[in-house]
Amino acid sequence: MLEKLTHEEKKALIAIARYIVSADGIITSAELDSMNMIAEELGFDDYHDIFNEVDAEITSMEDLKKLIEDLADSKHKKTIIKLAIEISRADANIRDEEKDILVFVADAWDIDINSMMR
Repeated sequence: MLEKLTHEEKKALIAIARYIVSADGIITSAELDSMNMIAEELGFDDYHDIFNEVDAEITSMEDLKKLIEDLADSKHKKTIIKLAIEISRADANIRDEEKDILVFVADAWDIDINSMMR
C-alpha cells in the first residue's frame, strides 16, 4: 500500500484527477480504471464518499486552486502529484489542459514538474 493520505490530501488527489480526466471532455475507461486502481492501492475505503464531497465542493478551477494552495505544507505533495501524472497518462495522451493543471500544482507546491514526469 502507498502512503496514508489525510482526508484533505485525498480530496486534493481526487479533485486534481477529476479535472485531469475531464479536461479533454472525454473520460476513458483507462482513466477510470487508473483512478480506481490508485484508490484501491491507497486503501481508499472512503473513495466514493470523498468523490461525492469533491463533486459538491470543488465546482470551479478556483475551488481546485484554493484546495491545492491550502495543502502547501502537506508531506505527501510529491505522492499526490506523481499519482496525478499517472492518471493523466492513463489514456496515453497528456493534453495541454492536463499539463496546465499539473504545472499549477507543481508551482503551488514548489515541485520540479520535469523531475516528476520521468
